[in-house]
Amino acid sequence: YSHNTKLKHGDITILNTCSDFPAYANIWLDPQEFSHIIEIYSFPAMFKTDDLLDAFADYSEGGMKIKWVDNTHALGVFSSQLAATQALSIKHPILKTRPLLEGSQKAKWKAARRAEFIQPVKERPRTDTVVARRMVTRALGLRGRRFEMRNNFN
Repeated sequence: YSHNTKLKHGDITILNTCSDFPAYANIWLDPQEFSHIIEIYSFPAMFKTDDLLDAFADYSEGGMKIKWVDNTHALGVFSSQLAATQALSIKHPILKTRPLLEGSQKAKWKAARRAEFIQPVKERPRTDTVVARRMVTRALGLRGRRFEMRNNFN
């Protein structure tokens, strides 16, 4: 590189680039792999994850995750195709839903890029009173033992 180098007008070529993100175009998703995901859209930009989870509370017994696409689009990830299909029947005044396979290119692109993070949500095991009591007893038992140990050192 020399400071004395002189450029003539003909030495420079300017290429105009297109920046309308054709990367979003024509994304194909395997229907089997993505049937447990819906696109949630057309909701206010002020919505938070909890607002979306609350809206789908009746449909998310098997579990649900939200993956954001942008401020007014999100992916609803359910435990199964059946759960996702049931969630599509939601009647909500300020949000809309559609199957991901019919969704926006941007939502499909997000799902394809995040495939490892949008596996079906695993259903939480049902908790009956016996299991709940055992969990509480264990937790209290641990606290009780720590408390006794502390008192022995005084």
